[in-house]
Formats: sequence, C-alpha cells, structure tokens
Amino acid sequence: MDGNKFLLMRNISELTKPPAKYDSSEVKARRAIFGVIAALSFLLNFLFCFIMIRKPAMLKKSHNILLFSLAITDLLTGIFIPLTPDFAISVPSFPAPRGLAGEIFCRILGSKYAVYTMGKVSILKVTCLAIERWYCIFRPMMYKRYFTRKRLFLYILAIWVCTCLLQINKFFEWKLSGKKCSKVKAPYGQKGTQAMIIIYSLIGFYIPCLIAWASFAHISLLFKTSPMARCYGERQRAQQKALLRMCALTSITLTLCWFPAQTFHILSAFRVTKISRTLHETGGILAMFNSCLNPLIYWLTNREYRDGLFELFKFAKIKSCRKRSYKVENQMYSIDRVKRDTFSMNSVNSLESSL
Repeated sequence: MDGNKFLLMRNISELTKPPAKYDSSEVKARRAIFGVIAALSFLLNFLFCFIMIRKPAMLKKSHNILLFSLAITDLLTGIFIPLTPDFAISVPSFPAPRGLAGEIFCRILGSKYAVYTMGKVSILKVTCLAIERWYCIFRPMMYKRYFTRKRLFLYILAIWVCTCLLQINKFFEWKLSGKKCSKVKAPYGQKGTQAMIIIYSLIGFYIPCLIAWASFAHISLLFKTSPMARCYGERQRAQQKALLRMCALTSITLTLCWFPAQTFHILSAFRVTKISRTLHETGGILAMFNSCLNPLIYWLTNREYRDGLFELFKFAKIKSCRKRSYKVENQMYSIDRVKRDTFSMNSVNSLESSL
C-alpha cells in the first residue's frame, strides 16, 4: 500500500513539475541565426542603397524610389533585431534603464513593437509597388499623375503612420517592472486584444498580400494586350518583364516568409490550437529572414541592379589599384631623388678633390 502511495505521489509530482527550460544549445543556435540575419540584412540593404545613391538617375524612377525606401526599412530591421531582447541577445543582457527611458525601452523594444512594425511597413511598401506597376502598365496617363515624386513621398509617409498606429496596442501590453520589462494585462481586455490582432493582421498583412498577388497576376495575364506593351519596342518589353518578374518574386517571397508567423500569432491569440514554442520561433526567424532576401532577388533577377553591383566592385578594385600604383610611384620617386642627391654630392666631392 505504501509502495502504491509512493508511486502515486511520484506521478503527481512529475505531472505538476514545471517544464524544463529549452536546451541551451538550441537557444544559442536561434540567437546566432538572428545575429546572422541582422548582419546580412544591414550589409546587403546598405550596399543596395549605396548603389542607388551612386547613380542618382535611378532614383528618378517611381519603382526605384519605392525599392530604395523598402531597402531602408529592411536595413532598419537589421538594426532593430540585435536591439530587441531575446532575439540575438538574451533578456538578462538587456537591463532596462530606469524612469521614462525604461518605459520607452519596454514599450518599443521589449514588446517587439519596433521590429515587427518594420516588417508590416515592408509588406505595405511591396503592395504599393505592385499597385505602381499595375498603373504603369494599364493606366499610363493616370500613372503620371498619381505617381509623381511628391505623391510617392506622401504614400510612404502614410504607410509609416498607418503601420505605427495599427500596432499601437503593444504600448499598453508591456511596461517597466523594476529592472526588467514585463507583459501586463491590457486595459481593453482579451476581447479587445483579439479584435486588434484581427484588424492589424487583415490590414497589415492578408489584404495587402492579396492586392499585390492580384495585381501581378492581372499584369501577367494581360501584359501583351496592355496599352504600354503595344507602345514598347522589343527591348523595352523585355526590360518591363524582367522588372515585373523581380517585383512579383519579391511579393511572393515576402508572403511566404511572413505567413507562418502571422498565422501562428492569430491562432495563439484565439487559442484555436496549441502551437509549440519551436514553431513560433521558426516563424519569427523566417519573417526576419525576409529582410535580407530582397537585395539578393534584385541582383539575381534584374540586369540593371546586377550591373550596378558589378560597377561598384569594379570601381572599388580600380580605386585600390590606383592607390597601390600611387604608393609605388611615390616610392620610386623617393628612390630616384635619393640617387640624384647622392650623385650630386659625389660630383661636388670629386670636384673639390680635383681642385
């Protein structure tokens, strides 16, 4: 009897025992992956922006302005990943500052508000790019009116403002508690939180992705009969097709990368099904990974951007060779000067000895 009682108590203790923490090797691997993503995102997007700045003529085109803006957003994602606790760096390594600075830190970085806002901004910019391409192909006259440089800046500003407001609920769900950030019960309750998640998921992800996919699908089906295609020559049509292929691939990649994380977030909020922490983290890694893919897509699928990259490396190589040759020339000049001075001194000495 005592033995049965002992076994029963042991089973109860095992059932009620808190779950073990994640294997440290798995956690380290996840943080290393986030670190690599952050570095690649910053470097690749910085390189793409630098190429654009070196060729100002590229920034006179509407689609290039949007691509440049998208690269800036992805570059900021690369900056915010290591600044967000529990991504590349553990939470204990992020002691929150005290006072107002601590509150701002917890509500913007600790809540992951900043890094996920960058992702939603990227999604809306890709949608804007899809609409811009649609107008260029099917409504060329309206395109010139609606996609001027000034209007594009207004669209980009509206995207930032809209996205920041869509995720404003995170400001009320985190706060500073002592020296660390902690999640708190939202003042609008569980139903309010669920409603906000649905709203910003629809407006910030699902609807924009559907619009982008529908735009590119419509273009691909009717491109040959469009007004612009009939006006273009063979070379211009090929350039437009390459640009459309690049933009469509960017849209598809972004959707595939963000879909798991966004869907897991909704399912968890409504407790439809239990999703493991590993799946959540994999979805987060995939979403952040998108920020370093776009420049690679541009360079691999479009000759214009690829040529810009090659020109940059050629320029760097030529500049390096010029510096090396200039250094060698200086050394040769110094040697010749020493020889001339030595010859002059020897001539003077020989003349004095003869006298």
